[in-house]
Amino acid sequence: MKQTLLMVFVLAWAVPMFSERPPHARPNPETFHATLDPKLPAYMPRSQLSGSLSGVQSDTTPGLVTLWIEGFRKYYPNVEIKASIEGSGAAGPVLTEQTAEFGLIAREMMEKEEIPFEQKFGYKPLEVAIAGGSYRTVAFTDALTFFVNKQNPLEKLSFNQIDAIYSKTRNRGGKEDITKWGQLGLKGDWADKPIHLVGVKEPNGFEHFLRLRILGDGQWKDGITVQDTVFPLASMVASDPYAIGYAGFGYLTGGVKPLALAKTNSGPYYKGTFEEVAAQKYPLSRVIYIYANRTPGKPLNPVLKEFVRYILSREGQQAVVQDGIFLPLPEAYAQQELKKLE
Repeated sequence: MKQTLLMVFVLAWAVPMFSERPPHARPNPETFHATLDPKLPAYMPRSQLSGSLSGVQSDTTPGLVTLWIEGFRKYYPNVEIKASIEGSGAAGPVLTEQTAEFGLIAREMMEKEEIPFEQKFGYKPLEVAIAGGSYRTVAFTDALTFFVNKQNPLEKLSFNQIDAIYSKTRNRGGKEDITKWGQLGLKGDWADKPIHLVGVKEPNGFEHFLRLRILGDGQWKDGITVQDTVFPLASMVASDPYAIGYAGFGYLTGGVKPLALAKTNSGPYYKGTFEEVAAQKYPLSRVIYIYANRTPGKPLNPVLKEFVRYILSREGQQAVVQDGIFLPLPEAYAQQELKKLE
């Protein structure tokens, strides 16, 4: 009986040859369920493949990666794929040291992970998005939002405005530093009140994503009240009517109000509904990636290329739906990523 239970646990969570690092505890099922884009093309197998791949993966993805490996090997039984559970931070080092062919990361690769690779090889690692992040599942690449105190009448912000609020470099071209709520159109008693900024310490996956997506890799302002993690930020904003902060949707409390967001001042603005996040229309929707060492102008390892092709097919994205945490990519997004393999 004990052996049977052990086998069930291994089949449910393990990937061949995983390390001693345990995966994240599997979250409770999300109440929203993504549907597959019907335009995603079915996987068309190529000529028979044989060989092996080794890689590392995030500790949030073992169930999904197992489904991908098992599905791929139905077409190519002579291919062996090992993906040890090392965490997202392991991808850069193993690719730099050439001890693995791929790294699956549940966030963007950080500078401290990418710079040693670039210094050694003279180019950046290949980055391909392979699934959407989660909607509001805490710590599973959840979509982000900016939020204000519930009393604040502000309803929306553009990336241009956020850049001028949070960044001292203002790479989006803002003409002035935004420090008061009146500069965002608030009237009356709010007009001359200061904006209190809260955030997380660098480096952190949340601030890194926002720094790339909104600040154009610019610099955060000095004087932001920072915490080690995003967990306290919603409570901080809930207790300060003049504060603004950011976090995933799953971190929000009753005392804050998420803002509709747009990439430009002219819109369109999105509130971050499940449908908007799943369709990758909401501007702070996220994705998870596979990284590899591909010399520019040279073909990618054929087994790895085919594995990524499978992941971005209807069958591969159906595995995302089956796993039930992350979101499948829309067809147009998947096609965009497939072009990176050529």
